[in-house]
Amino acid sequence: AFEWCTSLEALFLPKTLKWIGNEVFHSCRSLRLLILPHDIDPGDGGGDMIEDTAIYKIAKTAGVEYEYEVEYSDDDELFWATEESIHRANESLYHESIMRVNEWLIHHMDEAPFHTLCYKSSVTTKQINDYLDEHGNDTAAAIDPHHGMNPLHMLSMNPHAPSDAIAALLDVKADNAFGLDNQGKMPLDYARDYNADGLIAMIKGLCNHRHGT
Repeated sequence: AFEWCTSLEALFLPKTLKWIGNEVFHSCRSLRLLILPHDIDPGDGGGDMIEDTAIYKIAKTAGVEYEYEVEYSDDDELFWATEESIHRANESLYHESIMRVNEWLIHHMDEAPFHTLCYKSSVTTKQINDYLDEHGNDTAAAIDPHHGMNPLHMLSMNPHAPSDAIAALLDVKADNAFGLDNQGKMPLDYARDYNADGLIAMIKGLCNHRHGT
């Protein structure tokens, strides 16, 4: 488990993941990049999974959070209910909130499909080139709504991304290497920290771009 791993900033989960435990990322306070695989069951486990993390703050800003106790007044039926009934109502509320948080973790990047592709642990150079061919080179400059990242940020942060995929994306728009995200970091910073081969490919690409201009 990663609980209390305060230096953990991002996690790239394999698409084969089917289940995740309770509180597994609890208090990983730097964790701000996490997308659950679409095949995972949002109602199976994952209670308090991202409590006290940076990505949980993003989720709460989006209106999604864990709920533990039903709120009721003396006009509600629960005011007159037994302690057991109230306990069952709280359990039901909590389970439903877990599902909402997990669903959000699965889908919160759906509106940034190129970033989501760059995030995948199985991403290939062909997939990057095919996406650019189909959707146009302008998509390389898209900014995601949660992290202020361009796709090169995401790909450079991905330790599984092939260096030639990073080089291919850089070649489309070299200036993206110097773009700043919400943390004030460039793709070059992330490649340095997470993908050394990608950093070398980016430096070579920038040198070639400079000599070419």
